[in-house]
Amino acid sequence: MQIKHLGRTPIESETSFLKQIDAAWGDFVNKGECEPGQVRDVIYNSWQRCKTRGIEFTQHYPPMKASGERLDTLKQENEELLLASQNTWQMLSGILSDSASFLTVAENKGVLLDVCGDPTLYESLSGHRLAPGYDWSESCAGTNAVGTAVALKQPVEVHSVEHFCETVKIWSCSAAPIIDSVDGDLLGVIDVTTLKHAYSAQSMALAMTAARQIEQTLHSRELARNVALVDWFAGNVGRWRKDGAILLDRKGRVVTANDQAKTLFANEQIEHKLDKNFRLQQSETCTTIEDWAQLLPDTIKSVAYEAYSREGRLEGGILVVRSHRALGRPNSFTLQASANSGFEAIVGQSKGMQALKSRALRMASSPAPVLIQGETGSGKELFARAVHGVGSGEDAPFVAVNCGALTRELAISELLGYEPGAFTGASPQGHVGKFEEADGGTLFLDEVGELSAEVQVALLRVLQDGIVVRLGGNKERKVEVRIIVATNRSLVAAVAEGGFRQDLYYRLKVMTLDVIPLRERADDIELLADLFLKQFAQVYGAELKQLDPLLLQELSRYAWPGNVRELRAVLESMFVMADGNMVSCEGLPADILAVLASETLLVNERTSPSVGCRDVANTGSPVAVTLDGLECEAIRKEIILHKGNRSKIARILGISRSTLYRKIKYYGLEID
Repeated sequence: MQIKHLGRTPIESETSFLKQIDAAWGDFVNKGECEPGQVRDVIYNSWQRCKTRGIEFTQHYPPMKASGERLDTLKQENEELLLASQNTWQMLSGILSDSASFLTVAENKGVLLDVCGDPTLYESLSGHRLAPGYDWSESCAGTNAVGTAVALKQPVEVHSVEHFCETVKIWSCSAAPIIDSVDGDLLGVIDVTTLKHAYSAQSMALAMTAARQIEQTLHSRELARNVALVDWFAGNVGRWRKDGAILLDRKGRVVTANDQAKTLFANEQIEHKLDKNFRLQQSETCTTIEDWAQLLPDTIKSVAYEAYSREGRLEGGILVVRSHRALGRPNSFTLQASANSGFEAIVGQSKGMQALKSRALRMASSPAPVLIQGETGSGKELFARAVHGVGSGEDAPFVAVNCGALTRELAISELLGYEPGAFTGASPQGHVGKFEEADGGTLFLDEVGELSAEVQVALLRVLQDGIVVRLGGNKERKVEVRIIVATNRSLVAAVAEGGFRQDLYYRLKVMTLDVIPLRERADDIELLADLFLKQFAQVYGAELKQLDPLLLQELSRYAWPGNVRELRAVLESMFVMADGNMVSCEGLPADILAVLASETLLVNERTSPSVGCRDVANTGSPVAVTLDGLECEAIRKEIILHKGNRSKIARILGISRSTLYRKIKYYGLEID
């Protein structure tokens, strides 16, 4: 007797059904084939997939795929699915408990997230791998309702003997996929499972009913989310009046777009890409303008991506686009930058600095917020001023605020201003805040990570609305201010630790600029040193002093934890204290000498721990004793050990070949 669907099988045919399927399974695993019609097509096709993947039919159980933090993360990623399934379980719990069944919820790849059901059964389930974290996809567990439903995106019923693996044949299960009603994506699977002797023909109907209820719940929440997203877009799209602005949801689907974007896409005959719910890209992988580079045709360029988060969740964002021709015109930008915009104050010809200045120049053409990250003294404010100069113009106000110097009480009144009598000690005339001072220009917030939670809230409100209300007043003042912030801290870590608001972080990091430290651009040290020496000569009214080439070598070896600021301070001290017209190694501060000596000693110890120190230069100077002697001995030992192989010696010592040649010549070392 051929049985098409288990749910329609009369109970009296159960025994013959079991025998028929068991015989077919035996033939299949032993011979690789069974007679046509012995099993349903959905089961036979699944068996074939299992065979192709090399799944062992005697394997014991599905593997654990996620546990601990990984499982917590997986549940967090599927939080809404779990919440919706809990509501469904509450409605179906009475029915399922009476039928000795339990409900499992899996994510869209088949990993179980939750199990709800009969408490008397639950304790034994984990022993059978029916617990959160176990992977029930076909590729890991063979034919089963969850895995096969994932594979087919269709409701599937698998009765005991129909399972591919022996160890799971004690179960009968019915699963239905949970589909995103907007784009048809598989969100997860809901499954009703019972012991094989307790099978009920109602299980499939229950699973499908549960899936539809969950889909409706998720769809309602998606609509509510889009309402909030569109409201946010309406309040922010005005900042991009001259550009195309596309509102995307959290899955990278188009929600709406302004007329400029529609015109740009229509000109390229790709207007269909702005149709509602068209998926441009997965938003998880596109959160910066670089991420969108491959998305658009060459004639349309992305210039900013402003993310939107609500209650700690990324909900979508605005992709800002512009015609490539509009971007191409600003060769004037390049001219302006090289002439008098602030970029000329950024000294550096190294490859890294050239790329950094080019990136900053592109950012200048957009009014979007910029987050500048970098170590103390690396030049973050210089880049902020350069971006301002090109973007807003030198005549526009540039207001800099050191947030680290503001107390919590002072910060709000400084940023927003206050009315007369707003608090004890307030000026009778009131006070104009930094936002109002920067109206029409740029507000630069240095050390933004130091702001207190209360001040972060106030800052976020101004960024969202563009409206300032002074402390102690109720008058709203509209301001148009470009925000550039800088930090030497990791704001991502601060968000994770709860010290910085996630929504404010996403608001500020529309565009990011990571300023490289001085140790990663040592080729620029000579340029910087020459500039500083010229400045010192002017400031002190003294004769211009030259930089000793040997000193330049030592300056290039030092790591400069204080970056350009530290280099300038050291050179200024050496300039003042130098007797002649040459700034040489003898003037190096003791702390830098100690660091350089210890680094040389480490190299020496690594290559030949027993080698002692000697003064090869024989000058009697502290530098020769602490640096030259140690370094010369290290190089000499490597020459002997590696028989003059310059490439190998340079690699072991961690220096370039050209530097090695200079040092060999300086120390008078001969290589046969």
